[in-house]
Amino acid sequence: MRLSEKDEDNLPRHGVPKGQRARQQELLYDPDVAKPSHAEYSMTMACKQSTATLCTLSQRKDDYPYGSFVTYVIFKGNPIFCISKLAEHTKNLEKSPKSSLLIAEGGEGNPLALGRVTLVGDCTKLPDEEFDSAKEAFLERHPSASFYVDFEDFSFYRLEVESIRYIGGFGRMSWVGTNDWYDADPDPLDSSADDIIEHMNDDHRDAMILFCQKMSKATDTTDAVMVSIDKYGFEMSATTGDGPRPIRLAFKNHAYTSDDARKELVSMVRDARKLE
Repeated sequence: MRLSEKDEDNLPRHGVPKGQRARQQELLYDPDVAKPSHAEYSMTMACKQSTATLCTLSQRKDDYPYGSFVTYVIFKGNPIFCISKLAEHTKNLEKSPKSSLLIAEGGEGNPLALGRVTLVGDCTKLPDEEFDSAKEAFLERHPSASFYVDFEDFSFYRLEVESIRYIGGFGRMSWVGTNDWYDADPDPLDSSADDIIEHMNDDHRDAMILFCQKMSKATDTTDAVMVSIDKYGFEMSATTGDGPRPIRLAFKNHAYTSDDARKELVSMVRDARKLE
């Protein structure tokens, strides 16, 4: 039986693949713990990445899908591209605006466990009155484009997002509502997340072991590493008697800066020590 979108949204991002034993599938933390929505995950990923695969309908090969590598930036909720009229994808768009953009996370390990989002909609040339603001946004993300952005054969195109498919790894996927997409903001901790994770894993492993032992069901944790952090909380991989297990804990208050996150983590250490 296929899970409903609501049920899919409640699965942990690093959930156990289907087919594992039921005992291993049991979550060792509160399934209702605060976490980003699929729309927030999607928007954060789309804003973080800057290259993707644009798929258009080939005007040379009987409307077969044609994939091409592009640079982009999210501008008012939609991806925009600065592309040449000589490019094959531009010729395709002149025939049909129907297109999609596949955005994927990079990283080590199984690539199918990483996140990706596909944005579907019509991709059309931006009106002239939006050129200056689009140029400013694009060059902020892609400063090297200043070499060609004003060439006569280059124009800005916008993919007007109509459908969003989010995949966050094994067992975590859904179609994101269009209104939810446009209402979502990228996570404010995303730019500092790697530094926070590195610091916690290098210098505060004992604190994370304590979190797992006292604030989750993983009471036999012998080691733990942080794997992600966002404004709502963070996720760890705990080493237990059953092997590595995902643990997610929430902050009491949303963290909008790295200093906010530090204060929340310090407060959680105090709370965990009271449970010893």
